[in-house]
Amino acid sequence: MFNIQNSPNPSEIGQSQTFQLQAPCMTHQGQSVTNFCKQPDCLMPLCPKCIPQHLDKHRQQGQFADLITIDEMHEETLQLINTQLTNLNSAIQLLQQFKDSKTDAHGKLHTKLSNSKLRVQQMVDQFFEELFNELDQVTQTDKTHLDVELQQMERSLNQKIQEYQQIDQKLRTPKYLKQIIQLQTTNFLQQTQQQRVECEAFIEEVSKHTLDIQIDEQELYFLKIQLAQYASIKNAEYYKNQQIQSSSSIPKNTVYNHPYLASELQTAKVEQSPYKRLEQQLQQVGISNFTINLPDFYDPLCNQKYLHYFTDKSIFILNLEWVQNPRWQEIRLNCQVPIKSTSVRSQQGDIFVIGGYIGNQLSSQIFRIDFKQQTLISTDQLTYSRHSSAGVFLQNKLYVLGGQNQSEDLTSIESLELQLNKSRSVLETRVTLPKMNKGGPNLSICTFRQYIIKATPLEIFDTKLLKWISLNHIINKGVGMVAINNSNVLIFGGGQYQLLKMVDQQNLSFVIENLPNSPQFGQIQNGSLIHQGKIYAVTSTCNFIIGTPDGWTL
Repeated sequence: MFNIQNSPNPSEIGQSQTFQLQAPCMTHQGQSVTNFCKQPDCLMPLCPKCIPQHLDKHRQQGQFADLITIDEMHEETLQLINTQLTNLNSAIQLLQQFKDSKTDAHGKLHTKLSNSKLRVQQMVDQFFEELFNELDQVTQTDKTHLDVELQQMERSLNQKIQEYQQIDQKLRTPKYLKQIIQLQTTNFLQQTQQQRVECEAFIEEVSKHTLDIQIDEQELYFLKIQLAQYASIKNAEYYKNQQIQSSSSIPKNTVYNHPYLASELQTAKVEQSPYKRLEQQLQQVGISNFTINLPDFYDPLCNQKYLHYFTDKSIFILNLEWVQNPRWQEIRLNCQVPIKSTSVRSQQGDIFVIGGYIGNQLSSQIFRIDFKQQTLISTDQLTYSRHSSAGVFLQNKLYVLGGQNQSEDLTSIESLELQLNKSRSVLETRVTLPKMNKGGPNLSICTFRQYIIKATPLEIFDTKLLKWISLNHIINKGVGMVAINNSNVLIFGGGQYQLLKMVDQQNLSFVIENLPNSPQFGQIQNGSLIHQGKIYAVTSTCNFIIGTPDGWTL
């Protein structure tokens, strides 16, 4: 179309030069283009004969033509190209610098992660070194004091043994009658019996304070969560989702409608911006999946993995090892189970029965099931009598929430540590915990990190800061709730099927995400658990259900 003579060398683009353009006018034969209209909606090359008509056209449209010579337009275009080339070369330099910085990125990241690991190891080593030193100190102190007390007790017993040996010798002489009378008329024998009782009491008291190493496996699990907060791979989700998004170029039609270019319609292949691809991939990161990836803490901590429910004088057990052929095993009890009591299972496999009615009397007792004796053993009691409460264990503490007394709904929460087969220590105190905004009977509860989540309404209790936080999400009564990973709590049953997602850990902010294909079953009893990547629960009608990311089995 354009016949440009004396084209410049590419290396000379941007230098001020004059070119003779021989471009024929498409309207007037024999005329060459001399000017150019720079109006954005026009951009028309013009010959001398075109100019008057072109000016009239703009005047009729209420516009002014913006005419410059073709040489000026050519020079402006060269300068524009030169500017863009400069910008592109600058971008190439930036890209090369970024590429150079990424050359040894893997090694630097390994070094950074290794340094963070070393700091943790040093802290752990220091902690255990201090613990060993403390153990050595208290062991030496305990040994010193104990040695003194043992020596005193041993001397006293040896003295008594010598006295009895002397009496034995006298009883073997002709004066034995006198010795018998002395023994019968004094309290010597009673003193000896009392000394034995004192010796047994001494041993029992010392045994209570015997040094031991307390290991809390669940705290180790929470320590792992804290480590994940200390060191993690930033933006890892983006690279995990790389395979989801196509990086290929996206065809796109580009149509030119200028008269001088009418014959050059073409399909241009426009590559999608890397930034745009990154933006689309980051949008995919926020999508939650119903994925169970919590460790099964019942395996390391509990040798009996089972669901249970009560009748008046029986407990029914379903062992999770029998899931291929599930069947309930009935254990008859030698006593009555309190009516409207609450049962809760500890991490160690014990089942506790809380409150309820014993006869017509509302109880505050806490019982533990003795499977060997097939009975209930009283282990502790609540501050307030209640029935239909909710119970859960977290970090080896029993938390009892809500319920009712004989006249009203209860909003109180109690926390206590149970000492099996022993009376409560006089040194142990109960902390007064803040009340819920709304309590009542048959609450749905679960543990999540350091929190206890209850419904309805939906509230979260921070067991470290000892405070309640209300969430503005509507939850039906009778739902099952279970933490399925470190960020999501699954809510199921009772007409709901949702994920409660933590989106801001610092401000404890949650959102609700509805899940598709809601399973059709009724209300859920508390006590849902996770075992080998599956959720197990019991409905209010005592049906056994299994949940997985692929579906549910009733």
